[in-house]
Amino acid sequence: MPSKRELLAFAVEDALNEMGEPTFEIINNKLIQKYHCTLVQSMDKPDYLADVLKETFGYAYIAVLAKIKKNLGEFGLEQPVEEFIQVLSR
Repeated sequence: MPSKRELLAFAVEDALNEMGEPTFEIINNKLIQKYHCTLVQSMDKPDYLADVLKETFGYAYIAVLAKIKKNLGEFGLEQPVEEFIQVLSR
């Protein structure tokens, strides 16, 4: 059974892939360059991910966040995941 961190990372990765083919690689590379962490590692540092998403997408960042929330479904209501989403939403 995957951990909550892995499920969360999958939901984020899937949302990025829905935005277009190289999007996941672009975000992952920016996380590595700017914060020296991968997308999976950024699950523990959602402010890193939020910064890179906002920098990359600008206002369209809201659409990415909506896709992440949709992918999480009811799982998004659990406490650590809800806190992660709140950080991304700031």
